[in-house]
Order: sequence, then structure tokens, then C-alpha cells
Amino acid sequence: MKGMRILAGIVLFGSLWGLMECGLGDYLHNQGIWAGAIMTGFVGFGLMAISRRIYGIRGMQLGMGLIAGLLKYIHPVGGCMLCSAIAIAFEGAIFEMIWYSPKLSMDKMSAIMKISMGVISGYVIYSTGYIITQILTPIAASAPVYMSDIAAVIPKILSTATIAGLAGGLALPAILSIPGDSASRIVNARKEVYYPAAYAISLLCWIGILMLS
Repeated sequence: MKGMRILAGIVLFGSLWGLMECGLGDYLHNQGIWAGAIMTGFVGFGLMAISRRIYGIRGMQLGMGLIAGLLKYIHPVGGCMLCSAIAIAFEGAIFEMIWYSPKLSMDKMSAIMKISMGVISGYVIYSTGYIITQILTPIAASAPVYMSDIAAVIPKILSTATIAGLAGGLALPAILSIPGDSASRIVNARKEVYYPAAYAISLLCWIGILMLS
């Protein structure tokens, strides 16, 4: 698969992820509805799983996380933009580690395996990303890191991660219920259609994020 086609996919799915974080994520945060866990389990993990199934390329999800994290960082609405951006960027990296093995073929999993991997992915991505954020955010902000404060919040992180795990357990089977030929039609679309559509949708996402500011 050509590198430019993959790059367009990274930009597209990373932009969609960023828009959802800035729009739906901020809304859920304002409503006090487990915003981080839901966004990780359904949106972040969901988009990464979709892109992995469509393209089957490792490394894409890390790029998506970096783009989505950057878009969240420059979006001046909501809570801590720096900690949110760090969390999103690392969610992409954690997904890559969980789904690194070529043996984890999404299209060859049993129903139980799909649910199990969805739960594991959602839980680990959210909890690990959150803990990393608690460590790196003070460092990036040139503030002291107090391990006692981090230790005190870990039980809350691990309990809230259950929501992300349940969301992931619902998201992955739903994504894999879509026929595989639908995914192949997207990635194998003619370049005259694929590139303009990918970059146009990405641009609309960026405009949408600016409008939400």
C-alpha cells in the first residue's frame, strides 16, 4: 500500500478523532458523564480499531493519536488541554502495543475473543494513558511530580477504567460486524476519489474544531 494513501488515512481518522474529542468529549465533560472513559472506549479505541481493520497497517494508530492530541491541545475549550492531549497521544501508542502481534487478526476472532479484546483494550488504554498523564503533565508544565498524589488517584483511575473497558467490549464486536468488503472498498478506492475525500473531510473537521472554539 502506498505511503501517501496511508498518510491520508492517518490524517483523516486522526482529524475525526480530534473533532469528536473537542465536541462530544467537551459536552460529556460538562455534563459530568465519565467523559474520558466513554471517549476512550467508544471513540478513541473505536476509530483506531476501524482504521486497523480497514488498512491493516501497524503504526497508523500512533499517528492518529498524535494528530488528535494536537487538535485537542489547540482547542481552547474545556479542562486541562495539556493533560488531555498527552492522554490521547499515548492512547495511540498503547493501542499499538496491545495490537502489535500479527496473530491478532480482527477478522478471525471468535465472538468471545472480540468482546474480550475490546474490554482489555478499552481498560488498558484508558488506565495506562491516564496514569502516564498524571506523571508527564507536571513535567511538561515544569511543575514538581508528587508520587503520593499519583498513588492516591490510581484507585479512582482503575475503577473508572471499567467504563472504558465495557465501552470497548461493545465497540469492537459492533465494528467487526461490518462486512469486510466494505472496508476494502474504502482503502482501494480510486485515487481520484480517495485523496480528495480524505483531505476534504479532514479539513471540515479542522473547521469544525475552530467553530467550537
